[in-house]
Amino acid sequence: MWLQHRAMLHNAAPCQHREGELYMITRLPLDPEKLVAAMLYVTSRVSDPTKFKIGKIIFLGDFVHVAKYGRAIVGGRYCALPNGPVPSEVLDLLNGLISGDIAPEFWGTGIETALQVSGDPYPTFMPKAKPDMSMLSVSDVEILDKVIAEFGNWNFHRLVEFTHSLPAYMKAAEREPDSRNPAIDYEDFFEGNSYVVPGTKQELLENYALSRAFPEHPLAV
Repeated sequence: MWLQHRAMLHNAAPCQHREGELYMITRLPLDPEKLVAAMLYVTSRVSDPTKFKIGKIIFLGDFVHVAKYGRAIVGGRYCALPNGPVPSEVLDLLNGLISGDIAPEFWGTGIETALQVSGDPYPTFMPKAKPDMSMLSVSDVEILDKVIAEFGNWNFHRLVEFTHSLPAYMKAAEREPDSRNPAIDYEDFFEGNSYVVPGTKQELLENYALSRAFPEHPLAV
């Protein structure tokens, strides 16, 4: 697992430059085992665990948790796709479950047997295992429960409309109008976010700086 963390973190925190600002935070450290735990938690608590619904609940969980606590639940990279913000690693993992081609960083997490894929053309991912709750903090569970309670029953169109209205999504699309998957800046999570707590943006920036200075040490889960 240490090797997974090390490889994950060395590849997880590039910053991209833009005019007038020092950098964008377009990727945060991501723990494969924690991502699997979060996905199993979500799929066991929504009635329609499709790629779309899982991805949106994970995104909204990070959107709220970053604003309230200054760190992500899952992290990784978010892109502004036509149907709203998408967690890239979640989408890749779910597509890998469909194709049978799981990325190496998820080998050994048990994800291959933890979710049952069924249905076409919009498959669902039903949990066959319980999430490893030791991977999720008290605040992780608090925010996931809050997001599931508020958004878990929203339909496709309502979620698309809501997430399209978020400044983080709109600014990403405006920055890269010709891109098929423009990157979302985590700093933009704080704009238009009613869950923001004073000081959490600075905490995010400090955590990000630490993850770049000491990439062999994963951030606290």
